[in-house]
Amino acid sequence: MDSHKIMFQIRKRFIPAMLLCWAFASAASAQTIPFLMQYTLGNVTTPVDNASILPLSASIGNSQTLQIRVQYRGTGKVTIEQQPIISGSTAFTATINQALPVTLNPNDAVFFTLRFGPVTAAADAAQLTIPFAEIPSTTNSPISLALQGYTSAIVPSYTSPEDNNAVQLTPGSTIAFPDTLVGQSAFVGLGFTNIGTATGQVTKVSVTGTAFQLQNLPLFPASVIGGQTVQMRVVYRPTATGPNTGTVLLEISGATPISVSLRGNAVAPKLTYELGNPPAAIVPGATVNLPNVEVGQTSSGLVRITNTGTAPTTVTTVSTVGANFAVTNLPLLPQVLAPNASLVFAATFTPSRSGVQTGTLIVNSDVFNLSGSGLGPLLSYSYVASGTTVTLGGNNSSIIFSPVRITESAQLGFDIKNTGTTTAAIQNIGVGTTNSPFSILNSPALPASLAAGATLRVNIKFEPVTVGFASTTLLVDNVAFTLTGSGTTPPALPAYTISGPSSTAAPLTQPTVGLKLAAVYPVALTGTLTLGTSSSSLPADPSVQFATGGRTVTFRIPANTTDAVFGAFGTQLGLQTGTVAGTTTLTPSFATLAGNVDLTPASPVTTQFTVAPAAPALLSAQVLNATASGFTLQVTGFSTTRTLTGLNVQFTTASGFKMPVSTFAIDTKLIAAAWFQNTASQAFGGQFRVSIPFTFQVPAGQSILTGITAVSVTSTNESGTSTALQTRLQ
Repeated sequence: MDSHKIMFQIRKRFIPAMLLCWAFASAASAQTIPFLMQYTLGNVTTPVDNASILPLSASIGNSQTLQIRVQYRGTGKVTIEQQPIISGSTAFTATINQALPVTLNPNDAVFFTLRFGPVTAAADAAQLTIPFAEIPSTTNSPISLALQGYTSAIVPSYTSPEDNNAVQLTPGSTIAFPDTLVGQSAFVGLGFTNIGTATGQVTKVSVTGTAFQLQNLPLFPASVIGGQTVQMRVVYRPTATGPNTGTVLLEISGATPISVSLRGNAVAPKLTYELGNPPAAIVPGATVNLPNVEVGQTSSGLVRITNTGTAPTTVTTVSTVGANFAVTNLPLLPQVLAPNASLVFAATFTPSRSGVQTGTLIVNSDVFNLSGSGLGPLLSYSYVASGTTVTLGGNNSSIIFSPVRITESAQLGFDIKNTGTTTAAIQNIGVGTTNSPFSILNSPALPASLAAGATLRVNIKFEPVTVGFASTTLLVDNVAFTLTGSGTTPPALPAYTISGPSSTAAPLTQPTVGLKLAAVYPVALTGTLTLGTSSSSLPADPSVQFATGGRTVTFRIPANTTDAVFGAFGTQLGLQTGTVAGTTTLTPSFATLAGNVDLTPASPVTTQFTVAPAAPALLSAQVLNATASGFTLQVTGFSTTRTLTGLNVQFTTASGFKMPVSTFAIDTKLIAAAWFQNTASQAFGGQFRVSIPFTFQVPAGQSILTGITAVSVTSTNESGTSTALQTRLQ
């Protein structure tokens, strides 16, 4: 039997660890041997060619073992006298599982165990040979396998927050986080780097400690290919100041779990405030009282801001709200305050008026209430209405009366109180407009002094004169209030009577008229008495008018009286009845003197008188243009019917003087109609003037004027004959 020796050779090729699941690659110059070789991994049986490469994989400190079956397929007999020979890396060992020597007949098999146990991350290579002898010999090729070992070596590390370098993690390591603000986060990166040649696995990473969390975790188990790194990170997010501890547990396949301590320290700035000297602590939301000071002067308080926390902070804003408050001596902002560092400024108060005034101090997001009192007089105002006190000021500056009936009045008390610290001087109290329905009843002597704490009351009267709202301004020095009230409908006018002619009146007369209320009225009244005429067919007589001239006359009725007064004419006023037949009507109207509120009844009471149609009335008869033989008789009179049918003239002669005719009847119808139908006659009403010339034949040496002693005249119209009117010639 020939013996063969497998030669040791090192192969430098990189073969991935997963080649255990692949078919073995045959050597390029593999030789045929009378053996069938195979191994079983799990449920998979894989054949092995002679002179092929057999890959194995394990992590450092662990091993992979294969049971290889070698079956003789020849027709002779094979003898194996020694254990397999390993040339190369000592990480490989091989042992035949039977006592030596081993004799194999056809189809007999022998088993040997191949073990790979790496101690470094570097790739391992070796050559396995099994000497044998065959009778009869069929080949010169030995049993030979190239062994290639792959190692997974996962090294955990973290990135140092201080220098950003990677630091390997070993059991008992500590990851220290930098000081971190409460509510914010810091993190360190966790890396799992496979420095070996075979794929390894990170099976689990877990953390304890409420302030610590894991982020960017892969799906476990996470495979790490040789030469690559899996990254994740540990986050530190504290919720309160002080130290925090925790643990992160790293579990890697084939390795002992590594427990790493976590340590962090939570810090936070904290601004504390002090006011005054010596300083007194103040807190946000509290009221800061600045020293009281005279109006127009300034008081101040020193404010110290100190960072008593464990981290720096920045003061970005220091401001006040309120016209009387300010900040002075403030350093340029923003200011960074390290722990225990301070910033000092002054809060000032300059009151513009007496009394308590408020404002706000704002430091970053911290808010303080500011308060201070101005020393000096301070007036407050109120009024009492229906037993209720109404305070005035701010958006309420109106003094409102309840509705008041015209002719009546209402009062309310207006109080001025000095709530300040010194005496106040009041220079003026008054109503801003003249002829106002508002008035001050008991205004004090001005200027008036009002001691601190004292109250001055004045009464305000509202006496409306018109229906609806009325308003004006009440002034107390330079402070204005609005006075508002409304007047309601006044009481009805009492009954009244009109005295004077009634029923009928004689023409061309001057009766008097008067007007009287049945009861007194509480306010002064004014009114107008209007005269109107009417006739069915005759034009109005313009001479029908009041003694004042015209057909209207005004009157007044003083408050709480009953008689109408017609100016200088007093309570009785004359009127002219005229000379034309017709009816005259007297109609009054009434209104309040102040406000002119109409009080005229819807159907006012009137009075009427009538000038009836009557016979003409003769007023005068004159002899004009007399000569020895004649003269002109001029007759003046009026006819209420504006008609004249005739004149009758009767002459009376002297003793011994004879006249053939002494009575003359003159027809005046046409001449009278011509006159009264002329528009020019309307200005004269029913008046007329008739001139009748007379010429006589008188003996020589005599005169008609000595023969006639008197003339008697009458006139007639449709209503009758006038009374005779006589005039003497001698």
